Amino acid sequence: MDPVQPACMQMIWVSNRGSGQTALVSILFGLLLLIFSPFIPGLIGIFLAAAIFILSLALIGIGITMRGTGLSVPLIIIGVIGGGLSLYALLSPEVTVSLIGILLGIVILIMGVSQLFFSPQFIQDRLSWFFLIGGGIITLLVGFYMILYPQEGMQLVMAFLGCYLIIYGIIGYIRSRKVPCSDFYYQ
Repeated sequence: MDPVQPACMQMIWVSNRGSGQTALVSILFGLLLLIFSPFIPGLIGIFLAAAIFILSLALIGIGITMRGTGLSVPLIIIGVIGGGLSLYALLSPEVTVSLIGILLGIVILIMGVSQLFFSPQFIQDRLSWFFLIGGGIITLLVGFYMILYPQEGMQLVMAFLGCYLIIYGIIGYIRSRKVPCSDFYYQ
């Protein structure tokens, strides 16, 4: 008798021979994140600060060209404030990284709760179930850590994401070898 694959499983696992290559890419990307995790938060902060600085200069330019209208002064004020804050962030990227850390902590916390919420649907597939339960608990802990210690947490998130991708890739590779494409059907 052919096993019946729930539709929700198809969204999480790609169960065909092509997932072997996808799994290897996931493992490689995870290793790169682990290796370069100390540098990624600073780069994110610098790029965001530079983008905000460019947008602030554009707002100042638009405000100057719209002289005489009611929008001129507010645009210039917003541009000057944004430019000052972005210059401050460019000179001290840890400030930018700290704000990003808090937001990422909240997103990671929500991701952990959703993993734990959806794990009972995968009880028939033990590998997926253990991955979701273990990943959900670790994700909750990382989310709380990010909210409490945002600066140190950014490096932890990059390392965590790297480990997560490596494990996901290994599981995808195992599943691609064990289960041929024709064994899965939607209900």
